[in-house]
Amino acid sequence: MGGASIRKMLRMQARPAGRVRQGPLLIPGRVLLLFSGLLALALSVFNLFHELHAAEVDRNYTIVALAIGVVWLASIILAFRGQPVGVLLTGALAFSDLGAIATAHFTSTAGAIGSYVLQEGLPVAAALIGLVVACVLTVMAAIVCWGHASGSSRRRETLPLLIVAAIGTLLAVLDATDNVHLAGQALPGFGTTAAEDGAFTAAIIAALWLVGGLWIARVRRTGALLIALATFMICYSFVILHVRGGTPLTVIATKSGLIWAVIAAAVAILAAASLVVTLGLLVIPIVRRTG
Repeated sequence: MGGASIRKMLRMQARPAGRVRQGPLLIPGRVLLLFSGLLALALSVFNLFHELHAAEVDRNYTIVALAIGVVWLASIILAFRGQPVGVLLTGALAFSDLGAIATAHFTSTAGAIGSYVLQEGLPVAAALIGLVVACVLTVMAAIVCWGHASGSSRRRETLPLLIVAAIGTLLAVLDATDNVHLAGQALPGFGTTAAEDGAFTAAIIAALWLVGGLWIARVRRTGALLIALATFMICYSFVILHVRGGTPLTVIATKSGLIWAVIAAAVAILAAASLVVTLGLLVIPIVRRTG
């Protein structure tokens, strides 16, 4: 037996038996997959019944979709228990649902989110935008679970950034929902951008913010870049839509209510604070190396 083989055996014996591999996220991948998968499934079923009520789908389509939902639920449970087939199915079904929703409601079709909300009510807009975020998170969690189902990062100093990202994502979804409502009243909720494109873009940006908050613990530079990109776009959009043009906060308070104006301002404040912090995380190591 060679010396290299002996050293390898000694390292394996010295390794603690109960040691768990660290994952790239602040929380275990399978926990995120369970939460985001169940949220995506619930929002998808909620939207499905509204589509049936709006006569956008028939009963046969609904029955098939519900059957797929049962398979989706079973795959989420299997994925949480560590079964690779469950992880694969959960991610694949979330990706398929994202594509179906984007095609049906975030393009200029008969079921476009603007006309759909006028018929079914504003909560449907929040559900659709939130569904996009949940599907993106589910796909990302499935990718992480493929190699790191149970492990999580032990570095907790970036936990405040994750908390801010989670709150900011929720508020961003609500703000985009109100912009859809304003667009339905012939106001420039998304500026010159159509409600469908604006709502989908807002959902993707919100998802990037939350993904960055989850990644920044161990993969710090990647997470910081994602947060910086998402929060910069939110701050830029706030200036363009609510400060220099579009729909000022005073108009939002008049047309939608004061709480919606507060939500729009809160999103911008949280995004600006996160942008400053993450830029510091990116710049300070470079300054230290060159100093």
